[in-house]
Amino acid sequence: MKGLIINKMHSGYFTNMSEVFNLLPEEELNCMWLVSSYECNIYPFEQIPFEKEYVWMKGTELKEILNQEEVMFIWGNFTSYPSNTKLKDILKYPIPFADGNSDLWKKDVHLSNPLSNTELISWDGSIFLTLSKNTTLIEGLKDNYPDSEDLSTYNSDID
Repeated sequence: MKGLIINKMHSGYFTNMSEVFNLLPEEELNCMWLVSSYECNIYPFEQIPFEKEYVWMKGTELKEILNQEEVMFIWGNFTSYPSNTKLKDILKYPIPFADGNSDLWKKDVHLSNPLSNTELISWDGSIFLTLSKNTTLIEGLKDNYPDSEDLSTYNSDID
């Protein structure tokens, strides 16, 4: 399990999720994704509507939607699950959230849901966090965002 904190994005604002989804490996895009606890500057998609607790869809579909229009996700959790995972099984656990989630700032980082693979988190429109079992994904993002830091190391400095 690895985590990453990204302090600067290529698009110049936090968080442009299309920028991130365009960097994800195909194996992540073939997963099912739960988008939860989200707040945007605009809500142009009927598939990701205003004031819905969560949305559930395939990663390839989510990537297409995110590439249709530039949207700033101020808050939001984008959590991937193996493609055969059922929503009813995920909902047995608390829905992942960012705002007020102190677990994100502990030295031993972990995913919010034990069934998940990856969490992509927009934090208050100011930073972007990634947690993943897939170290290749973390390394790929680290290569694309050279100013990023290991989240466990970052969190040990704030304890």
